[in-house]
Order: sequence, then structure tokens, then C-alpha cells
Amino acid sequence: MKSMKTKAKTIFVMLLVFTLVFAAGCAKKAVNEKDIVAKVGDKVISKDAYNKVLFMHKKIIESKRGDQIWTEDVNGKTYLQAVQEEVLDKMIMEEAIIQYMEKEEEKVDDKEVDEQYKALMQGMKGQEGAENFFKELKEEGIDESFWKSQIKRDLYVGKFQEKTVKALALTDEKLKKYYDEHKEEYKDIQVRASHILVDQEEKAKELLKRVKNGEDFAKLAKENSKCSSSKKGGDLGYFGRGKMLPEFEKAAFSLKVGEISDIVKTEYGYHIIKVTDRKEEMIKFEDIKEYIRGVMVQSAIKNKMDQVKASFKIEKFLENIQ
Repeated sequence: MKSMKTKAKTIFVMLLVFTLVFAAGCAKKAVNEKDIVAKVGDKVISKDAYNKVLFMHKKIIESKRGDQIWTEDVNGKTYLQAVQEEVLDKMIMEEAIIQYMEKEEEKVDDKEVDEQYKALMQGMKGQEGAENFFKELKEEGIDESFWKSQIKRDLYVGKFQEKTVKALALTDEKLKKYYDEHKEEYKDIQVRASHILVDQEEKAKELLKRVKNGEDFAKLAKENSKCSSSKKGGDLGYFGRGKMLPEFEKAAFSLKVGEISDIVKTEYGYHIIKVTDRKEEMIKFEDIKEYIRGVMVQSAIKNKMDQVKASFKIEKFLENIQ
């Protein structure tokens, strides 16, 4: 039976492969400028390594969203262009981290890389989809050597994150200080609302006019709303953020007690919303301590990454990834 440690490594490496959080390739020898996609300090990221990483990324996205997605618009770019630049940025960030870790004399043991690779291969056995995926990647030159290179780089990133978190030295006192300084962010806000829900916009407009002319909201809800809450005059009780449809929630939380919304359209129809009460309560420190720890850790890692990246001269050759 595999030890828990080995199982954990298998899961870790599989996540590495199928999420491609960080993946890069750096060429140490001189290459033609047309074969370079970026420079990080005195090292280059080759177009060949970039294309392999991009290929993997594309295959995973297509398996989830189809191959028609690449022409979709993303803030004035095609989805393909957005992914191309995202992959390059991740590769640059990883290379900067590796160079930083090497300067700090933090090394990755090849034995650990071999163990991770073996665990990865073992985890793929018997999984037809995974085996076919690996076969297709191999035809693109993504072989054992390439995988081990990626695993090694990911281990460097892992060590970088561990080093950053260790330096953060979080204690309960530090967590409590952060909590006290950000109390406004940790309020449990709930509203109590009633609504009238109908299928037709014209009907909703008519009812809204009647409500604004002073007719009883609860009575109109009982007589017209198709929601089961109509029996209670449209009362939905108290709810916090994340409990209702986004459009409904946005309207409800923007209203003051006693206010009535304009018509709000959701997938269920047309709503008229009335907020009848609102309450705010501080979330206790003990209930949110681990969440705060996560926020502080992620912030520290991002800040350190930005600092490391800024310490290198970085050049991108976007014309070579088109």
C-alpha cells in the first residue's frame, strides 16, 4: 500500500499538470532572436519551450470549453491572445523565482524530482483519458525530460512560497492585529426582504406603479406573485451575500430599510423588491482567523513575487508568439 506521503505527492503533481499554475522553460545557450519569447535577466525563455506549455494549456481548455472558444472577445483581444500572454507571464514569473532561489542557494534535489515524476506516471496508469492525453503531448515533444524540467521548476516555486510564509511568521497576535485593523471587512450583513415575482415585464411595471402609489406590498404579493413566498406576503426572511441570484442580491443590498426597487430581471422572471430590515454583526475573530491567515499568506506571496520580478530586467517578444 502507498504511504500517505506518496499519495499526497501524486495528487500534488497531478494538480500541477492539469492546472499548469506555473510552467516554464529557459534556454541557457544562445538562440536566434526569433526563437526567443522573453528574457529574464541574462536568461531567455525559448519559443520551443513556450509552445509546449501553450499546447498543454490549450488542450486542457479545449477539453472543458471546446475548440471554438479561441476567437471569443476578451477586453478587445481574442481568447487565444489572452491565454498566450497569460502563459508567457506565468513563465516569466517562474523563471524570476528560480533565479532568485538559486541566488539564495535554495536547491531542488533531483531525487525528489524523480520521485514526483514516478508518482505522476503511476497515477496516470489505467486512466484511459490521461494516457491518451500524455500520448498526444508526447507527439508534440513533451517527453520525460520536459516533464521533469517542469516538476523541478514547480518545486522551486513551492520552496519559494514556503520561504515567504516562514518569513511572515504569522502568530495569533499578528492575525488579531490584522483583524482589528480591517473590522469593517468582517461584518456579517443580512437583509430581510419581500418581493413580488411575475413572468411578464408589463405586469411588473403595472404592479410597481401600484406599489409606489401606496397600495399594500404584502397584499399585492399574495395576489400576484408566482413565488411560494406569496403566502407570506412575499417575505423571504433574512439572507446574507451569496444566497440569492447576483442581480437580486445587488438590488436588495443597495436598498435602505423601507425602500422599494425598480424592476429587477433574473432567470426566474421580473421582481419588485422591498427591504424590510437590515442587520449587521461583527464576525468573531475565532470564526475567521484561518480565513485571515489565508488572506495574509496570499498577499505576502504576491507581494514577494512582485518584488522578485521587479528585481530583474524583463523583455517580452510578443511578435514571436503570434
